[in-house]
Amino acid sequence: MNIIIVGQGKFGTTITKQLVAEGHDVAVIDLKREKVVSVVDAYDVMGICGNGASCEVLEEAGAAKAKLIIAATNSDELNILVCLTANKMGTEHTIARVRNPDYANQHQFLRNELGINMIVNPEFETANEISRIIRFPSAAHLDSFARGKVEIASIRIHSDNPLCDIPVYDLRKKTKAKVLICAVQRNDDVFIPSGDFVLKFDDVINITGTRSELASFMRQCGVYKHKVKNVMIIGGGRIGYYLAKQLSDTGRNIKLIEHNESRCYNLSDILPDVTVICGDGTDQDILDEQRLENQDALIALTGIDEENIIVSMYAESKGVNKVITKVNRHSYSILNDIGLETIVSPQIVAGNLVTRYVRALQNSAYHAQIQTLHKLVNGKVEAAEFIVPENASYIDIPFKDLNLRSSLLIGCIMRNGKIIFPGGNDVMKAGDSVIVVTANRILEDLHDIFE
Repeated sequence: MNIIIVGQGKFGTTITKQLVAEGHDVAVIDLKREKVVSVVDAYDVMGICGNGASCEVLEEAGAAKAKLIIAATNSDELNILVCLTANKMGTEHTIARVRNPDYANQHQFLRNELGINMIVNPEFETANEISRIIRFPSAAHLDSFARGKVEIASIRIHSDNPLCDIPVYDLRKKTKAKVLICAVQRNDDVFIPSGDFVLKFDDVINITGTRSELASFMRQCGVYKHKVKNVMIIGGGRIGYYLAKQLSDTGRNIKLIEHNESRCYNLSDILPDVTVICGDGTDQDILDEQRLENQDALIALTGIDEENIIVSMYAESKGVNKVITKVNRHSYSILNDIGLETIVSPQIVAGNLVTRYVRALQNSAYHAQIQTLHKLVNGKVEAAEFIVPENASYIDIPFKDLNLRSSLLIGCIMRNGKIIFPGGNDVMKAGDSVIVVTANRILEDLHDIFE
């Protein structure tokens, strides 16, 4: 697929990396020559230095024949203009990054009236992800499928966990919970476990099930954390604003620390139920003064990764029950080694949404289009949700008779609101929501699970 990406900041570069890895023909545009050269050298793409809203520049990038353009500059207005211009030149589909909260209620207008196919707000989507984790703090990460009816949660197995040194097939006997372990990270290796796979200390396991069954599983494993009531947010940027608004609407007590005085006055006006504190949230004295140790959760959302990491480590040392750290760098596995388990990246969150959209474009109406896509274990594992189409060739055939690929697991099937963990005699039916977990493989369609 021919794709043009305008803007090569953190988000644009993340998208470029993901789409090149999936085999697409990508052209990138940026005003800064050094960024274009760096991306071309790293990913072997076509690079153009110039204004992405210019007809001449878009023509050089091949907008007339492009399937998709993604506008990811730092300007919302420029991104909208890029999409409108490219669409008039013949580009079939358009995606714009629009981040300003002032435009939050205009997404329908942008799509329906201006014809922009997808609006991406990385900060808003990141706030949504953090909010989900806060609602289920026992998990290091939490991803939702089937419109929130199925979750995949990740936890680390500590030495006192009863799952240590038991095979996966003993899971139900040990916990009585209706869940399934669908992926395991052990050091730098990733496994899609079979029944005889033995769990070890320090493994990070990804479990799928309903929210209630996952909670039961966490209680029996001794890792259940009580509900979060008191939350401290460090950083009053866009993510901090979106998150504070979402959490305060649920009745939680929110403290938001922001160092910019004028921003504090603005946040106080638009967030009347949030306690806004003007100060340096990375200052230990301020954190102690605000009783950090009495908080159920701390979320570090400053614009500097190092500050977020240091604040998070201090919160861990003070015994805060749930600590969430925002980072912009793509590689953060080292943070797990220093005890920071819940890491979020706006670029990765938004990149997953764009990747899902791109894969859906590649499928015809007769195939099972991807509904939900989440990347697990630092992007090494994918969990994808598909709806089984009518008249598919694999309908009503028992799984034991299907030739499934290796390193792949059917996480669960949602049928008429019921969760099914399929065995060899189970089948797929039209309209089923099927969650597939796979390592080191790209799934565009349910047909891709077969040899």
